[in-house]
Amino acid sequence: MNETAQPHKTQVLITDTDSYLACELTASLISQNCSVFGVGKNPPPAPILQDHDFTLLDINLAQPLPAYLPQFDIIFLFVNAKAAFGDLLSHTPNLTTANTNIISQARQGKSQVVILADILTDTTFFENLQNDENIKNSPKLFLIGDIYGPKMPLSQKSSQNELVNLISQALTQDKIILEKEGLSMIYPAYISDAIFAINKFVFSPSSKNIYLIISEEPKTSLTAAYTIQNVARLTLNKELNLYFSGPPSQVSETGLVVRITDLGFTPKVELENGLKNTFDYFRQQVKSENKNPTTRQTADKISFPIQLSQAAYTGHLPKTLIPRLPSLKLLPHLHGRRFKKGLALILIVLILTLGKTALDLYLGVANIKSAQKALYSGDFKKAKDKAKSASASFNAASNKVRLLTYPASFVFPKKVQGANFILESAATAASALTYFVDGSQVLAHDFQIITSYDQKESVDLDVPSVNFRKANELASQAAELVRIARRNGISSGQTVKFEESLTKLSNISLSSFELVNLTGDLIGAGGKKTYLVILQNNTELRPGGGFIGNFGLVQFEDGKLKGISVEDIYTIDGQLKEKITPPSQLTEKLGITSLYLRDSNWTGDFNLNAATIRDFYRKETSQDVDGVIALDLTFVQNLLAQIGPIKLADYNEEITSQNLFERGETHSEVGFFPGSSQKRDFFSTLTRILLNQILDSLKNPSKQENGKASWLALVETAKDSLSQKHLMLTFDNPNLAAFVKTKGWDHPLPPVNFNPADDSVETRDFLALSEANLGANKVNRFLNRKIDYEMTIGRDADLVGKLKITYTNNSQANTWPAGPYVNFLRVYLPPAASLFEYKQSLRSSQQDADAGLKNGDNTDIAKVDISPQGSLTVLATYVEVPPKSTREVVFTYRIPKNIQLEKAPTYHLYVQKQPGTGEDPFKFTFNLPTYIEVKSINGDKSYQDKQNVTIETDLLTDREYIIEVAKK
Repeated sequence: MNETAQPHKTQVLITDTDSYLACELTASLISQNCSVFGVGKNPPPAPILQDHDFTLLDINLAQPLPAYLPQFDIIFLFVNAKAAFGDLLSHTPNLTTANTNIISQARQGKSQVVILADILTDTTFFENLQNDENIKNSPKLFLIGDIYGPKMPLSQKSSQNELVNLISQALTQDKIILEKEGLSMIYPAYISDAIFAINKFVFSPSSKNIYLIISEEPKTSLTAAYTIQNVARLTLNKELNLYFSGPPSQVSETGLVVRITDLGFTPKVELENGLKNTFDYFRQQVKSENKNPTTRQTADKISFPIQLSQAAYTGHLPKTLIPRLPSLKLLPHLHGRRFKKGLALILIVLILTLGKTALDLYLGVANIKSAQKALYSGDFKKAKDKAKSASASFNAASNKVRLLTYPASFVFPKKVQGANFILESAATAASALTYFVDGSQVLAHDFQIITSYDQKESVDLDVPSVNFRKANELASQAAELVRIARRNGISSGQTVKFEESLTKLSNISLSSFELVNLTGDLIGAGGKKTYLVILQNNTELRPGGGFIGNFGLVQFEDGKLKGISVEDIYTIDGQLKEKITPPSQLTEKLGITSLYLRDSNWTGDFNLNAATIRDFYRKETSQDVDGVIALDLTFVQNLLAQIGPIKLADYNEEITSQNLFERGETHSEVGFFPGSSQKRDFFSTLTRILLNQILDSLKNPSKQENGKASWLALVETAKDSLSQKHLMLTFDNPNLAAFVKTKGWDHPLPPVNFNPADDSVETRDFLALSEANLGANKVNRFLNRKIDYEMTIGRDADLVGKLKITYTNNSQANTWPAGPYVNFLRVYLPPAASLFEYKQSLRSSQQDADAGLKNGDNTDIAKVDISPQGSLTVLATYVEVPPKSTREVVFTYRIPKNIQLEKAPTYHLYVQKQPGTGEDPFKFTFNLPTYIEVKSINGDKSYQDKQNVTIETDLLTDREYIIEVAKK
C-alpha cells in the first residue's frame, strides 16, 4: 500500500508568545501550515494554546537549545531595542548574551533568525545601527512601530508603547493625559500591516537585513490624540478631554524621518481606520461580556473608567472638548408675559454673545496681521503685544463658539468639531508667533554683538533657541489642527492659505532654531575662524555653478566678526608656481595649458569642488581655511531684491537687482588688462556696501524703512538659495559639517540619500545635467533651456529613457558679452545605462523653425563619450548653439533594470539640478504597457489607473517622482 508523503511543515520558534504581536504572528504562521513552538512568561490565549500545531516550551533561551527540539527553519526573537542595542547610542554595539545562542543558529546556517525590536526614535541609534558591521552581519532585524489593533492588551500605562497607552485611556476613561506636551513621536503600526510585512520579508528573498515596519509616517502623540478624540466621538459616542502632564518639555523629539515608499511594502490601514476597527472590537466585547456576567473583566475596564487624581496632570493648555451644557427644564407654567420676557432676555443674551464673538474674531485676525507686519518691520514690542492680544481674542471666541454650536454638534458633529479646531489653531498660532517674536528680539541683539568687534558683551543663544523651538512646535500643532478641520469638512481657500502660513511659520521657526544652535560653532567662540567665499559668475556657466571671478574671506575671532574682504581671483592665481594639467576640454576650446583656482570647479559635485578649491587656495596663498562658501550672481541679485538699490558714490551709480549683471560685466571686463584693479575695486565696493546694509538690517531691525528687508526676509532668501544651489557650503567643524550634510547643502552628485544603484526596495532612475560654457563669454544670460524626459516601461517592465534638451540662444550677434554657446555637456544616468540613439538638430532662425526646416543634423553616436563614474554612467559631448538659433539634443538609452512588480512595484526618479542654473522648464512623461497602471505619484492618487502621465514643472530645485504601479 503506497502512502502519500506528508508535506514538510515549516518549523518555527517564537519567543515572547504571550505578547500581542507574537500571538497574532503565531496565529498567522499556524494558518500557513507552520508548526510553531513558543517560549514566554505566560501562556498565549486558549485558541492558540489548544491548536495541535502549537507547542508551548519551558526552556531557558540563555542555554543551548535542547537536543530533543526539531531543527527550526525560522526563529523569531523578540527583543527590547534599548536593552539589546542600547549601547549603539554610545557607539559600542552589543547584542545581549541571553540571545547569543539563538543568534549563533543563524551565523552557523542552521536556522533563519529574525530579530523583532521596537523603534527607538533616537536618530543616532538608527544611523549607528545601519553602519555597524556586527549588525550588518547579523540576522534580519525588524524595527516595528507602535503596534495596535483589535485584541490588543489594555492598561492604564502600557509598557508596550505610547499609542496603546493613549488608546487604553480613551477606552477606559473620559480623558487623555499626554506627557512631554504631546511631543513624543509615535510610529503607528496596525497589527495586520505588521503581520503582512513580517511574512513578506521573511518568506521572500532580499539582500536587506534591516527593515522598518509602520503603517504611516511618524506623528506626535498630540496629533495621534486628536485623531483618537475624533474617532472616539464618532465610534464610541464619547467625549474626551486632553490634558498635559508635568512641566513643559525642554526637549523636542525629532524622530526618525521615515517615508512610506522606502518601507518595501504598502501599508493598508491608516490610523483613523485602525482606531475605528479597534474601538469597534472593544465595543462589541463590552456588549458580549455584559450579557455574560461571569466574564466581565474587560467590560468593567471600559464601562467604569479608572479614576485618576486631579494632581496627576496640569491643564496648562486648553481642552479641545465641546463643553457640556446643563440640562434645561421647560416649566409648563411659563407662559404669557413672563414667557415673552424670558424669551426676549434669551434673545438679547444670544445677540450680545454673537456680537462679542464676532468682535473677538475680528480683533484676533486684525491683531495677528498687525503682529506680522510689526515683526517684519522690526518693531518687536508691538509685534509681541499684538500677538498676545490675538491669542486672547481667539481663545475668547473659541470658548463662545463651543457654547453656541453645542446643539449643532449632535446634527453636524464633524463640522462643529472642525470649526472649533480652526479657532483653537488660530489661538495656538498666535502663541507660536509670540514665542517667535521673543526669539527674534534676542537674536537681533546677538547679531549686534557678533558684528561689533569691539563690543565686550557676550551673546545669549539659549533664549532664542528655546523660543524658536517652542514656536516651531506650536505652529506645527496649529497646522495639524487645520488639517484635521479640513478633513472634517471645514475646507475653503482661506483654510488652505491659513495652513500654508502656519507651515511657513513652522519652517522659519525651525530654520531660526537651527541657525541659533549652529551660530556658536560658526563664529568660533573662544578662537578664530576663517571661511573662503567663492563668487561664481553663472552667466558664464561652469559645472560647479559658474566661472570663479572673485573670492573673499570672512574672519571671526572670539565669537566676533573681525573682517570681510573681497579680491579678484587673478591676484592669487598669479602666485601659483606649480603647473597642473587642466581638463582636455579647457585646452581644446580655450587654449588653457595650466589649471588655476578660477577653473577648478569642474564637477557638478560641490563636495569635490570645495576640496579642490581649498587645495588650490593653499597652494597659491600658503593658507588654510575652516570652510568654503560658494555663491553666484543670482544669490547676490536675490539679496539686492530684498535690500533695495545700492548707491555706489565712487562710481556715481545705483546698482539694482535688474542691472547687476550688466554693470558687473562692464566694470569687470570692459577695458580690463592684466594687473588692472578695476574688477576688484568694483566688486569690493559693491560687496562692502551690500554687507553693510545687510548687517544694518540684522543689527537694527527697528530702524528699517518701509519696503526694506527684514532679517526674516534675508533668512528666507538664503534658505531658498541653498535649495536652489545658488549658495553652497562645506565646513570642517563636525557639527556644522553634519548639519550641512543632513540638509544636502554641500550638494554631492548624486545626493547622499539617493543611490541610483540601490534597487532593493524600488527601481531607481537618475538624471543630472552638467554644462560648461567654454565660449569665453557671458552668453548664459541670453540662453533658454528646456528639458523633456520620457521614461517608457517595456513589456517586461524594462526601462527605456529619452532625454531631449532644447537650447535657444537669443544673442543677436557674436558680439561680447553674448555670442555662440560653446557647451561641454555631460549627462549623468544610472549605472550601466547604454546609449543606442543620439541626435542633434539645429534651427538657424525662428522662420525656419516655424516652417519645420532643420539643418545641421548630427546622428553620429561616436560623438558621445560614454564612461562610468562611481554609481553613475556619464554621457559627454559638445553642443554648440549659434546666436539666434535653437539646438535640440536627444539621447535615447536603456537602463538595465526592470520594475519588480511582485516585490517592489515602485519607480523612483531623482532629477538633480546643476548649480548656477535657473528655473528651466522640465517636462516628465511616464509611459506604461497595457497590463500595468499607475496607483499613485508622490502619494497623490489622482493619477490612479492611468498608463500615460505627463507632468510639467521646472528645475528650480531638485525634483523627485515616486510612482507606485500595479498590474491591472
